[in-house]
Amino acid sequence: RNDFFRLSRQSFLIGVAGDSGSGKDTFCDSITGLFGSHSVVTHSGDDYHLWDRKKPMWQIMTPLNPMANDLEGYSRDLISLADGKSIQTRHYDHEKGQMSQLHKIRSNDFIIANSLHALYLPILRDCYNLKIFLDMDERLRRHFKLIRDVGQRGHTVKKVLNDFDKRERDSIRFIHPQAIHADLVLSLLPIHPHLLEDIDSNKIPPLKLIVKTRHGLNEIALNRVLVGVCGLHVDIILSDDGGVNITIEGETSAADIALSAKMLCPHLIEFLDLNPKWQDGVLGLMQLITLSHISQLLTKRFIK
Repeated sequence: RNDFFRLSRQSFLIGVAGDSGSGKDTFCDSITGLFGSHSVVTHSGDDYHLWDRKKPMWQIMTPLNPMANDLEGYSRDLISLADGKSIQTRHYDHEKGQMSQLHKIRSNDFIIANSLHALYLPILRDCYNLKIFLDMDERLRRHFKLIRDVGQRGHTVKKVLNDFDKRERDSIRFIHPQAIHADLVLSLLPIHPHLLEDIDSNKIPPLKLIVKTRHGLNEIALNRVLVGVCGLHVDIILSDDGGVNITIEGETSAADIALSAKMLCPHLIEFLDLNPKWQDGVLGLMQLITLSHISQLLTKRFIK
C-alpha cells in the first residue's frame, strides 16, 4: 500500500560527484545501507578508466581528466540501467591497478552513479533525480586520502604526495566546477585543523557539515529534529534564489539520526531495508539530509 513502493517500478537515480578522496564511496555505501543492497546498484566511474595503472599514459594524464575515462560508455550504460536493462562492464581493482573480466550488473530500484565526473556531461545530469556533489576541506581531503591510499591501496606516502601536486590543476579545472550543477552540496570541514598534522593518525577529527541545497527543503522541521532530537548547533541561512545553506556542528548518534528520519520522512521509512544501517556523526547527518531530499522528490513524482 506504500505509494513510494509503487513508484519504485521506475528507478530513482542519484548522481554523486566529488574529488578523489572526498568520501564518495563511503557516502554511497551509507545510502546503500539504508535501502539495502538488494534494492541498490552502484555505477562506478572508476570502472571506466581507459588504462590500467601501469600504462604510460598515466604519466601525462590524471584520472581527473575526462579524456582518461570512457564517459560516453559510462553514460550509455547508466541510461541502460535507468531503462531497466542489465549491462556488461569491468571492475577496476584499486589494489592491483587492473580491470577485471566483464561481468553483468542488473538494474534496480535505486541507481547510484558514483564518479569523479558524475555531473560532468549534460546527458548524465539529465538522467538523475538527485544530483549531489561532495566537497571537502582540502587539508581534510588530503588527510583522508593519505590514510586510504597508503593503508588500503598500497601506495607509498611519496607517491600520494606527488599525486596531490600532479592532480591539483585537473581538480580545479574538471571536478570542482561540477558543484554548480548539484541539487545538494555536502561540505565537510575540520573544527580543529591542527589535528590533521598527524599523518599517522587514523582517528577522525571533530567535523562540521555545511549543506547547500538549490531547491530548498523543509528547513523548519529539519532544524527542529537536529536541535531537539540530535542536540546539535544549527545555523540556517535562506538565499535569495530559494536555496538553503545550513551549518551543523556537534556529535550525534545513529539512534538519534534514525529517530529524526522517522519524524522527517514517515512515509519513506517503511520503504527502507528491514534493518537500515544508520551511521553516527556527520555521515549519519548526510544520510538524513539525503533521505529528506529523496522523500521530497518521490512525493513530487507522486503528485505529477
